[in-house]
Amino acid sequence: MTMPAATTTPSPSPSRIPSDRMETRRRLATAATYVLVLVLLLISGAVLRAVNIPYASSTGPIFAKIHPATYLAVIAVLMWGWASGGLGRLIGRVAITHPGAVMFGTGIVLLLFQTAVIVKLPLAPIIDTFLLPLLLFVCLIRLDAANRERMTILAHVLVIINALLGVFEYASGWRLTPMLEADGTVIAYDWRASALFGHPLSNAFITGNYIVALAFGAAPRLHPAFRILLMGIAGVAMIAFGGRVAMVLAIAMIGLASGLGAIRMLIGHRFHLNHAVLATLLVTVGALFAVVFVESGGADRFIARFSEDHGSAQTRLSMLYIFGDLTREQFLMWPDADIIWQAQREHSIRIGVESSEVGFVANYGLLVTLAFFTTLAAFMRELVTLTSRQTWWSVLYFVGVMSSSLGIAAKTTVLAMYVFFTLTLMPRDTET
Repeated sequence: MTMPAATTTPSPSPSRIPSDRMETRRRLATAATYVLVLVLLLISGAVLRAVNIPYASSTGPIFAKIHPATYLAVIAVLMWGWASGGLGRLIGRVAITHPGAVMFGTGIVLLLFQTAVIVKLPLAPIIDTFLLPLLLFVCLIRLDAANRERMTILAHVLVIINALLGVFEYASGWRLTPMLEADGTVIAYDWRASALFGHPLSNAFITGNYIVALAFGAAPRLHPAFRILLMGIAGVAMIAFGGRVAMVLAIAMIGLASGLGAIRMLIGHRFHLNHAVLATLLVTVGALFAVVFVESGGADRFIARFSEDHGSAQTRLSMLYIFGDLTREQFLMWPDADIIWQAQREHSIRIGVESSEVGFVANYGLLVTLAFFTTLAAFMRELVTLTSRQTWWSVLYFVGVMSSSLGIAAKTTVLAMYVFFTLTLMPRDTET
């Protein structure tokens, strides 16, 4: 006597699910994406520390070391899978249409293995710094045109609110989230604004990237006068955040954008007369503001950053010495954290390595660093493919600023924020 074969009920394909139910699922996934973005941009590590969550501490439960936005990103991706007929279907679609994201995901798996098995460092920095941006990417590319437009408005609003808050902190001395030492005491000598994004350098990078994006065509439907106003507000805030490299590089890239525009005009490209008038006005007003601001003493603290950097420049000169006691095998594949830390103490590098590339080699070895950065470059190219060639200028700014600070070699959400602002602000090729 033969037994009947077991049968399974296949999950219904999206085409068999009523359209009103699919629309409800998409709306819920979209709402989860909005919540994710708001938590990412409004709940910084400094805020978590202020409410006694040991996010940046060496003690405390493991789950507290991961940013709430990462948990929300996992939920949002699961909801998008639910709205796409299954998580496997969503992953397959992303794999086919966005190979750069797949390469980046492979790099993250490699880095997780290296971290957990070889060098035995905490996993939370990899999860927040790299997995969160990839999950956010998956969520943002699923948004329809109307919600992408709303996200663009949200991006402008949050950057300008953050800039105005930073200027207020700079002028008043009050801090939304003060910078703290490891033992919890307030860092009294650091006047830099923390604003919404928490760390002054994160603020400086995001604000500078916003200026560069606007200079190279972000949000193309903005009126030129309004674009200049937004750039002006963000430019003033850069002084409050005190990021020297971020500001200098932003100024250089604005000059580059202006130079390229002038060349286009000289070789015969059409231009609007009101754009030329507004550009001249921007240069004139900007120069006048700079003179008045410096003469009144408003920039004294920022200017002093170039002469009183509390060891930052010395660190950049000395940081390569930390590899001196490593064997060739350790340098290539498995650095010894104890040797690295001892070398930092011997060479008086007391504020950490100020280069993402050097920090990566110190943590994971040269070969793993090269392999991972190749996948990160593929991900950046994917961002350019989704937007336009103008995004390469934003990528250049990202590389320049990250190369001058520990940046993505430490636990940070700055790459996730960069992904958000790039996908929402930079124009699509159809818009240019």
